[in-house]
Amino acid sequence: MSSAHSNQTGGRTTRISPLFNDVFLKVFGSPDSKTVTRNLVNAILSLAGAEPIGEVEELRADAVSGSGISMRTARLDVLVVSEKGALVDLEAQRYHANIGNKALFYASKLLTEHTPKGGKGDYNDLPRVVSITLLEGQEVFEGAEVLSVGRVRYKRDKATVDGTDRMLFLVAELDKIKERYTANGQDRVEGEATAGLYALANGYRDDEEMDGLMNHFPTLREFAERYKRAIDDPEVKRAYDRYVESTLEYNQIVNDAQKKGHDEGQREGRKEVIDRLRELGVDEATIAAVEDL
Repeated sequence: MSSAHSNQTGGRTTRISPLFNDVFLKVFGSPDSKTVTRNLVNAILSLAGAEPIGEVEELRADAVSGSGISMRTARLDVLVVSEKGALVDLEAQRYHANIGNKALFYASKLLTEHTPKGGKGDYNDLPRVVSITLLEGQEVFEGAEVLSVGRVRYKRDKATVDGTDRMLFLVAELDKIKERYTANGQDRVEGEATAGLYALANGYRDDEEMDGLMNHFPTLREFAERYKRAIDDPEVKRAYDRYVESTLEYNQIVNDAQKKGHDEGQREGRKEVIDRLRELGVDEATIAAVEDL
């Protein structure tokens, strides 16, 4: 069945990933996204065996289309502030380079910025910070586990003990969801968290499949509706077209540079790629990943 959630852009039909920056921010980072974002965060925390954050008090989407994320600006994708005071950095990533250090940097920044100032309180008043990275496209950790959990821990002989409950790191590798559930997703996906990650991984393939998932897990209905509105947004379509064009142009320039068969041509080609990506408004995080290739 042809999905109603495919997107016709520039004379070509394509499916825009829910993790594409502009789509992700509209689905999970808008002021009216509190319910769908809470459902996703709490489901992932439940999968990790961690305490849920409860209701969402505030959402803040710092990263916008064409903006970069660097140590100078530290723009988060979506910052979730719960009524209990928990802080969640919800990130959509397509590149695994330095993923652990990035998560540590963002989490540490949130911790210091939201710690009581002026000598008030003590270390028991430190906020709870959770880093959730939704990763698409590359494997970070070996094995079949979809969710990897990182904590600050001490090793004592052969045992480990938690050093603090104020910082938690979670990485969900969405490609492993795709590998695990390749057909009949509504019959094979177990649990709300896995169903939510499956929908994020696929953008769902057709309406029948998504209807089956929503019948089993009603909390996915708002995600489906918000995703549909996001990919139908003309601004999102234009942003995606720019992304596709820059990717195609990057591949062409690299191929041309490689054909020259010498180092100078490759250096010139790489510089031309980077300059052109910036002209097209590609974010600095993507450009940095290209520079590392």
